[in-house]
Amino acid sequence: MDDLSSDISNLIYRRTVAALKGQVSMSGKMLELLMLLDGRTNLRGVSQKMNIRMSDMRSYISKLKAYGVIEEVQERIAMLDPKFLGYMAGQLSTIAGPIAQVMVEDAVLEISGGTSNIPKNKAAELIELLGRQIPDESQRVGFIQNMLKKVRDI
Repeated sequence: MDDLSSDISNLIYRRTVAALKGQVSMSGKMLELLMLLDGRTNLRGVSQKMNIRMSDMRSYISKLKAYGVIEEVQERIAMLDPKFLGYMAGQLSTIAGPIAQVMVEDAVLEISGGTSNIPKNKAAELIELLGRQIPDESQRVGFIQNMLKKVRDI
């Protein structure tokens, strides 16, 4: 993917053996970024580790790609199906009522860093975040167990 104008937060890059032509100039942040690109962590996770904004990340990634020292990993992170989020809101509505949809939307935005997509590997974090908002212990445990079972089935 050469277009870095869209959402890049879920992209994954790795260092590559480069056939460098001449010298390249890198700032300390670019060098730190290069070291953190492990082929497993998405750019959102890397930006959080580095404590930089995604707009700065976009600029650094563009330069590193131009130097030929990184490449995009083609395997994409599996995302939670929106149907699962609907199911989750439905289950939560039996406990919290009509506010459940808003609770799920807010939790998704919090976990995803502002997007509406949640990687599957963040499902447990999402479930736990929503579970903490259920005051009754037995309902909370039931909700969490039900959601974890559903995640395993998808």
